[in-house]
Amino acid sequence: MVAEWPGITPEPRRLAVIVTEFPKTTETFIMRDVVAFSKSGYDIRIYHLTHFNRREVVHDFAQQTIPWSRDFAYFASPDVIGACFRALWRKPRVLGRMVRDILVGCRRDPVMMLKSLFILPKSLRIAEDIREWGGDHVHAAYAGHPATSAWMIRRVADVPFSVSCHAHDIFETQALLSTKLPEADFVRTISEYNRKYILRHIPALATKPPVIIHVGAFLENLASPAPSQSEKMRVLYVGSLELRKGIDVLLRALTKASLGDWHLDIVGGGPERQRLEALTAELGLSDRVTFHGPQPNERVAQAMARASVMVVPSRIGPRNQTEGLPTVIVEALAHQRPVIAARLTGIPEIIVHGVTGWLFEVDDVQGLAYALEEVRGDPEEAQRRALCGRELVLAQFDQNKNADALLSLIDSSIEKNLK
Repeated sequence: MVAEWPGITPEPRRLAVIVTEFPKTTETFIMRDVVAFSKSGYDIRIYHLTHFNRREVVHDFAQQTIPWSRDFAYFASPDVIGACFRALWRKPRVLGRMVRDILVGCRRDPVMMLKSLFILPKSLRIAEDIREWGGDHVHAAYAGHPATSAWMIRRVADVPFSVSCHAHDIFETQALLSTKLPEADFVRTISEYNRKYILRHIPALATKPPVIIHVGAFLENLASPAPSQSEKMRVLYVGSLELRKGIDVLLRALTKASLGDWHLDIVGGGPERQRLEALTAELGLSDRVTFHGPQPNERVAQAMARASVMVVPSRIGPRNQTEGLPTVIVEALAHQRPVIAARLTGIPEIIVHGVTGWLFEVDDVQGLAYALEEVRGDPEEAQRRALCGRELVLAQFDQNKNADALLSLIDSSIEKNLK
């Protein structure tokens, strides 16, 4: 945290956070960290690599972050063009090596190569803004394009950076990872599965291995809720509507399970909504399924409080996109709600089958149906597992504690680079 000395008001440390999109409804875990950083006394700027998204729902707790965001053109603006010419004049060799490293690091992934070169001008402008602002550290919220931008800024502006690794940012492609991650002051990831995966693909990090800091939930004002008293079984899905999320598996499982009176609430938006609505009608479930669309975090919490069970039916999607350790599982267990999830990546680190919830094999419709029937048939066991899950969340997934752990690493980086 920011150091305090008797009788002296210290200058707040300046932390730049780089994301791809802003705002983004599904990235509550990033905004929670950012809000925690601000509460700890940091001056924050959020740099987003795509233009400000005016169509997204902004959660109430994240409204305060909007004035902290900074938007620049990709290239066609005088300030970005000027930043490119100044960088070329002052550090031509650095730019040349950077372009070379992008070409070599992305040689097997031409799409990533083109995107990395595309964000270069904007990153040079961000570097100037951070230098003029007096930024102390840059934290990339993902190992993909945000980390590429932070790496570029480190090379041209000498501002140290760190990276958080979650899921698709390391699973979808490893292009450039072995170049940029070893140059970070530290790499944070969210699960043991991810840590092993990163070390397997980037052996150079063996001497400076990724640090596991889980995504978290705010727990201080969250009382242990009573079990749902509804006669109707309320099944809940929260997340984006994408192929990799496996929502079709949940819909098909509900047609096979014997659950009595039930209703499925689907909270979230995405490209698969139309197809999923058509599948719902085809399966004859239209009167039992409600698509709520994207909702603020506060309404998501209300839906969890009403739910009988949360289902996370994820799979590996196109381009190896998949989960890391879904925040919705943390939130559902914080609300002491039973969780059924696919046995995938880091999920078994929080959903321990038979202890904190139910696991089923990826794409196993019948396995999910059996799990739903077990939750319905033995509510006492469902609540026992939900309580064990809540205790695990309280011990390891407290947002405030985990944000402090991340800030401690950032503080250490700043102190080291001040010497």
